[in-house]
Amino acid sequence: MARKHDETYKLIFSQRAAVEELVRYFVGEDLADELDFDTLEALPTDRISGGLVQRQVDLLWKIRFRGSWLYLLILLEFQSESDYFMALRILTYICLTYEELLRRSELKAGDRLPPILPVTIYNGQARWRAATDISKLMAPVPQPLPRYLPRARYLLLDLQRIGERDPPSTDLVTSLGSMERQPSPENLRRVMRGLTGRFRGPGFDELRRALYSWVAGAAEAWQIPREELARMRTATEDETMYERVKEMREQVHRDGIEKGLQQGLEQGLRRGRAEEGRALVGRLATRKFGARTAKQLSRVLEDITDPERLADVADAIIDCESDAELFARMGM
Repeated sequence: MARKHDETYKLIFSQRAAVEELVRYFVGEDLADELDFDTLEALPTDRISGGLVQRQVDLLWKIRFRGSWLYLLILLEFQSESDYFMALRILTYICLTYEELLRRSELKAGDRLPPILPVTIYNGQARWRAATDISKLMAPVPQPLPRYLPRARYLLLDLQRIGERDPPSTDLVTSLGSMERQPSPENLRRVMRGLTGRFRGPGFDELRRALYSWVAGAAEAWQIPREELARMRTATEDETMYERVKEMREQVHRDGIEKGLQQGLEQGLRRGRAEEGRALVGRLATRKFGARTAKQLSRVLEDITDPERLADVADAIIDCESDAELFARMGM
């Protein structure tokens, strides 16, 4: 792929959550529900043809069907330009993948071949013009020859066109398309805020880093100053952390309604929500004002056990322009 940030597509789709989003929103919910995404396994991508020519797919995933020995292979290719012979390339990759399974003795006589889902993700400006079915590349022939010709097609995800959906989806692939179509700082901030809000928590740390690497890699191509991207990332992450503090507070309130307000609050604190809240607020302070300010603030946070009060501190961090203003507001 041509642009500097295109390699970071591999970083994004090297994450299990991204693969699940792709399957669920663009192949089908029914198939996604049949797959066990906890079994996703990245496979080697180097393939050697009979003529000792090395071919390499971009990404190859293996995933098992629930309660079955059967597995699915997901083959991902990333393109920034339309390739007239893409269907032929995909057919070659499929055949070489099966050959590799034979070479590793994962298949033997009598076994059925596992299904392969080939996907091409295209981010070029011009509309994709290449055939998605190998049969479209073949000259018309009389009967009965067509029945003997190879059959293979791939799923094309044209990000520029996916982003035109109305109403737009908030899934990861469509969000990437939205940013490709409208790479303004305002739209990037809005879309990234939505993505980081959906993929929050430590389980998605690598995916969020991959998303920010993707956006950062686009700075030159999109003529967006890196300083603006840095501000966008800081603002987005700060807001996400603040939303997590509010979510924690609301959960304690829900517990209180169900079990009695005071009892729910005490149970919530015993489960460590106060500790989690203090950690989030500390990260928020570090990101905005630096480690020294966060360390000073930590002495005050140690005595706070009320989630409402933690949310107030998060408010103050976001609202204040300097650590002096923050300390004054906190009465320090």
